[in-house]
Amino acid sequence: MALKREKKIDDRPDLTPMIDVVFQLLIFFMVTAVFAVTPGLDIKLPEAEEAQAPEKENLFIVVDQDGNMKLNHQSVTFANLKDKLQEKRTLLDNTTMIIIQGDERATHGQIVQIMDIARQVGVVDQIIATEPNRGK
Repeated sequence: MALKREKKIDDRPDLTPMIDVVFQLLIFFMVTAVFAVTPGLDIKLPEAEEAQAPEKENLFIVVDQDGNMKLNHQSVTFANLKDKLQEKRTLLDNTTMIIIQGDERATHGQIVQIMDIARQVGVVDQIIATEPNRGK
């Protein structure tokens, strides 16, 4: 006496291919995402033929077109810039440079005032950051 068993039919869809596709999309978007390091303010650096990147730990001052300033990602004003520079300078050695990343639309007076305050603190090596010329 042989008993016939009915095959159980599984009505649920197989989710394995869908999980594979979602995983592949996740990897694709993670790999192709652009991770840009921004200084915190929306600035457009002027272009120069001989642009160079710094080689050691330095102080960065970012100035946007509205005059907002950040010293190493911390907001500063002209009133407290000298004190903040003095604090940072004591943490670093005497060969520290200050790199001014001023928006090309920022006023010349602001940049000169920052350079003057840096000289008062004792930072004589100062660089105005530029971007390489793109051959316009």
